[in-house]
Amino acid sequence: MQFKNDAALSCTKFGFNDKIHREYPVLEFVKHVWNFDENDHPDLQLKIRSFIPRPAAVEMYNNAPNGVLCYPHLAAITDALLTHLFPTPIVHAVQSSVIFVHDDSVTREYTSFQPYMTWSTTPKPSNQPWDWLLLFAEVNREKAEKAPSAKKVLQGNVPRAESTLKSLKRKSPYSKDDCVKPPPKRRKRAAMSQQEAQTAKYLNEMLSHGIRSFASGLFIKDREMHLWYGDRMGLVKSCALDWQANPALMALVFAAIGTANPAQLGISPFLEFSPTSPKFEGHEGGLVVLPASEVVVGDDQERPSEDMVFKIDTTRRVWTEWGTVGRGTTIVPLEAIGAAARRLGTNALVAKMAWPHAHRAPEERFIRIVRGKLQQKAPGYLRHIVDVKCFVTRNMAEMGLPRAYMGIGFGSEDTRDFRLIVMKKYEPLESVESVDEFKTVFEHVVRAHHWVLTTSGVLHRDISTGNIMFYRDMEGCVVGVMCDWDLAEEQLSDAEYEDDDDRIFRVHPMPKEGRTTTADPQGNVVPTIQEQDGTPQTIKGKSNTIPEGRPPRPRYPAGTAPFIALDILLEDEPPLHRYRHELESLFFLLSYVCAVFNPAMHQFGPFSAWERGSLDDIAAAKSFFYTNRKSFKSSFDHSHEDFRSLVDEWVMPLWELFSGAAVKRIQIDSLVRRRNRQASKGMDGMVAKLDVEIGLLVTTWRKTITYEAFMDCLGLPVHLPTDPTCPSCDVSVSWCSRQAYY
Repeated sequence: MQFKNDAALSCTKFGFNDKIHREYPVLEFVKHVWNFDENDHPDLQLKIRSFIPRPAAVEMYNNAPNGVLCYPHLAAITDALLTHLFPTPIVHAVQSSVIFVHDDSVTREYTSFQPYMTWSTTPKPSNQPWDWLLLFAEVNREKAEKAPSAKKVLQGNVPRAESTLKSLKRKSPYSKDDCVKPPPKRRKRAAMSQQEAQTAKYLNEMLSHGIRSFASGLFIKDREMHLWYGDRMGLVKSCALDWQANPALMALVFAAIGTANPAQLGISPFLEFSPTSPKFEGHEGGLVVLPASEVVVGDDQERPSEDMVFKIDTTRRVWTEWGTVGRGTTIVPLEAIGAAARRLGTNALVAKMAWPHAHRAPEERFIRIVRGKLQQKAPGYLRHIVDVKCFVTRNMAEMGLPRAYMGIGFGSEDTRDFRLIVMKKYEPLESVESVDEFKTVFEHVVRAHHWVLTTSGVLHRDISTGNIMFYRDMEGCVVGVMCDWDLAEEQLSDAEYEDDDDRIFRVHPMPKEGRTTTADPQGNVVPTIQEQDGTPQTIKGKSNTIPEGRPPRPRYPAGTAPFIALDILLEDEPPLHRYRHELESLFFLLSYVCAVFNPAMHQFGPFSAWERGSLDDIAAAKSFFYTNRKSFKSSFDHSHEDFRSLVDEWVMPLWELFSGAAVKRIQIDSLVRRRNRQASKGMDGMVAKLDVEIGLLVTTWRKTITYEAFMDCLGLPVHLPTDPTCPSCDVSVSWCSRQAYY
């Protein structure tokens, strides 16, 4: 567990270094994060301003030598504060949202450490899952000399009630009073400290569990308290609050937390809980309610007359993607009830909730395009594309996300929207029962993927084991399905691809910098590069060939690291995504499954060479996989016996195809370097000769990886008798359509 904790801390430090905003004003934090204004709670105003902690408790806290020994005294102070603010017995109901503060044994999944204090509606549970925590508090203690008398500190520094009232009503929150300081106009972001990383890790844990929009917590070190906030765009840390010198501000913080409802503590606003469920400790009785004014139903995008209501199916697990910054995909099992059941039926459903970049076209748009074109031209392949029942899209403000109101400047490329899609329930790839079932699913997906490109010109761009799923038809046979179209894009024009080849093969290479990965689904540093934040680089080349009105494509790797095509990993400014990259991702997926899948346990084992380290490390491993036959064969030393025959039947022929293409790419790179040397010497004649040689080799290399070649390696017919045909020439429609610029 210590290794997992160290790995998670290292990953946290790297991932958040440029995603943290420090020194945010305390009063503004309370107002925007927990939506608290004391003027809306006249019954609490005097209690907030009159609170003074018991001097003896403060002195015991100050004299405790470490965090383990001081936090019980702090818990006693906070218990007394809650009793002072809420003297009636605490009712642990979701509706009242009065939060109980306690020492807690949090169920540990990713790390060996847990926060000292948590906020929950469940009093003193023996094992509290992260899913049901509403807020955390970390207590840290530095060994110091004997603290001054708490009584003296409290008497000498606590403002009188009237002065506190004045400070809390001050128009500008950027006052030196009340520990609220304006951030410098220009602040160079410092690297995260170990304490910051530990606190950020708790926010990461909360956002990796449950159905949340954001998470918040407290970090208390000696007399200083910092408020923390995290969402899918980064972290916010408040100014320091000296809770002993100004207990009224501490009381304000706890009053805000104590009166906040679940949505104001980060739980998804689409969730509603039954009054018969008195504690926020499970999804029993929970509902997902999509307002009729916002929800769009079916491929025809109809608006229902009633809210679409779904019951959370507690017989299935809620799954949340590990991590903070990113899409943060959460899958919620649902059962339609009421009007939703009458409209959508009673089959098992799931809701996919995610925060993709706002500038990206919505996933449901691509699904609608793909399904619409298949319906018109190749309806037999419609069953292999995810079936969307309804969806809702909201921006940050519409979701009530605190960041929308905090006034924190960040690039428009970092802005994210919330998107919720209700779809048919599918089974994960690892649930197949045999190698034959896997082969059927894989063939279905390869064929459907080709017909999607043929009919609609859409590239998936994120082929992985998590995005290939299946269901069983009426006869119990598996049907492969392509899911998760978040990163899909329309295929570009031939001219744009030609410009991209010119950029890659006719210019001096850019300086290479090490690239690292950020995702960590099991507490280990496992790279899943689904989205890489930062300022996208513009496309180089002949801009006059880009269709008018189309913005340049961002230049960063898209997909999941173990399955990303090699030449995308090799370039600092990756090439435009093409169909051959998709085929290579399918080959890597096939190799991965044959190497590490255990059909008896229904799980994937580790493939360390493709899952750890930087993108450059993974590129080097894949290059060696292609160019060294011994390395290739050793990758399957531990294959399950059921899949060893598939290595010889499918993987080996495909490896020969792709390794041959990789060798051609090495030859091209060698010629490009030679050409650049000649160009630097002014040898125009030699440059022209090499340009011709490079052009011919690039053309041959590009045509090596095709759908026809891929299917030939699998020993499968390129086209099925049921495939659509062209009435004018009686051949497959895909032969008559514009060929993909591979």
